[in-house]
Amino acid sequence: MEQYKFSSEHNKMIVEAIVEGYHDYIEHRKDRKAKMKISSAFAWTKGNFIESKVADECVDYGFKYRKSKAGLTWDYLQFIHGECKILFLIKNAAYFNEKCFSQSKLPANTGSKGFHRTYLHELSKINKDVVFSEFRQVTDGEIFESYEQLSFFVSENQVKEELENFQSSFTEFHILTYTLDEAYQISEVKHYLPNPSDNVAYLVEDMSDFIHGAELTDEDREVIAPEMGEEIMDPAAYDIGILDEEQQIE
Repeated sequence: MEQYKFSSEHNKMIVEAIVEGYHDYIEHRKDRKAKMKISSAFAWTKGNFIESKVADECVDYGFKYRKSKAGLTWDYLQFIHGECKILFLIKNAAYFNEKCFSQSKLPANTGSKGFHRTYLHELSKINKDVVFSEFRQVTDGEIFESYEQLSFFVSENQVKEELENFQSSFTEFHILTYTLDEAYQISEVKHYLPNPSDNVAYLVEDMSDFIHGAELTDEDREVIAPEMGEEIMDPAAYDIGILDEEQQIE
């Protein structure tokens, strides 16, 4: 497991950038709320601010980044860890299902399943040669559900070709997640390595000790407190466009 961890210096840079990007997002929400008659759609831009801040900071550490498309409509950033041929993404833990990472979860409905994120499973095939036997997922006795093959409904000419190229260009694919607590503050950042064989994302490291300056004011919390159902409708959370063919028809 140790060989899959990032250095402490890189962990610190990434976590601090996630926290700073989230604060940038809050300041933007406050500004838009003050200047616009309606600004609720800006609730959907949190991931953009976080990824942009990580991109700003990571280049000084030898990292690279590139914009990619998660299917038909959602753009996101992919990060390349220096010369190590490691690709990683940053996801909101509220919608990340480590027990079945290619399928999002609905945080407000325990047990409910969200949209299939086929591109995550395709990217995870980069890890086809990783030996996962040394990983032990803490499950509190719960058995992970087995992976079922997903129908592939994406922009095949663009995305599928890109994913196939990645599978040969990189040696590892990682996912970092951030968690917001009940006070809407970033409370956890975790590092996972997804296994394409069982669709489980195995914990590499809890990076939360590097979180500093995450505290919010009452004014901050007031502007970002979600309305009823607002978070569930967030298109960034479900990478809208990554749908089963049956779901698309409906």
